[in-house]
Amino acid sequence: ARMTASISTVRTASKDILARAMAQEDITVQHSASAPTASFDTSSRVLILPVWQDMDDAMYDMLVGHEVSHALHTPTDGWLDWIGNGPDAPQRMMFLNIIEDDRIERLIKSKFPGLRRDFASAYKSFQDKDIFELNGKNIADLPLIDRLNLESKIGTHCQVQIPFAADEQQYVGRMHDCQSFDEVMDLANELYDLWKDEEDQNAQQDKNDESVAMSSDGDDEQGEGTGESSANSESNDQQDGEGQSSGSNGDDEQGDD
Repeated sequence: ARMTASISTVRTASKDILARAMAQEDITVQHSASAPTASFDTSSRVLILPVWQDMDDAMYDMLVGHEVSHALHTPTDGWLDWIGNGPDAPQRMMFLNIIEDDRIERLIKSKFPGLRRDFASAYKSFQDKDIFELNGKNIADLPLIDRLNLESKIGTHCQVQIPFAADEQQYVGRMHDCQSFDEVMDLANELYDLWKDEEDQNAQQDKNDESVAMSSDGDDEQGEGTGESSANSESNDQQDGEGQSSGSNGDDEQGDD
């Protein structure tokens, strides 16, 4: 136990030095067993690294490189107004994070080319452990922003083919071409508006389908009958309701900070 603790102390101390050297400033580094992922507070200049089991040096260095690049390249101001504090703030933050993560990872790998191997190794580990929760899913069915996130992570580093329609390819190229934070915000805003329009259209279509279904049920009740007892009809209605409920699910971002 003492040997493990000693190795852990040496490793975390070396990562602290690595982070401060890469960031070219005396940032504060904290190691947290409760942190779900790495993060960097652009205001307080605090970098938090998680403590995971089986966390090798490549994964540590990838997380350090990612967050240090935020320290170097993500501005403190200028984006909070766009995110706002309304009910859609988490979604807006996710869109911005995904596009910004692609930019800052490109920049840090360009500044420190040795990190390329660490990024590839870390994302391969994430893929093997199904961190992105892709098992049993058809990637082509995922929303565009989720597929862009996968393209940035495992598409770039693990040569996984992420499917995009012909009219979506422009967003892949534009994400990889973002050089400034203003360009990141412009693309994130466009993608968010596109997603919101699709969500509104889907919600309206669901309402229309529900109205048609209710109208059809009313016609059956007032018609000559279908040869089905009211008890059986009620039972079928309940099963349909349960099927619709169990079929709905929520979406996760990230993102990775």
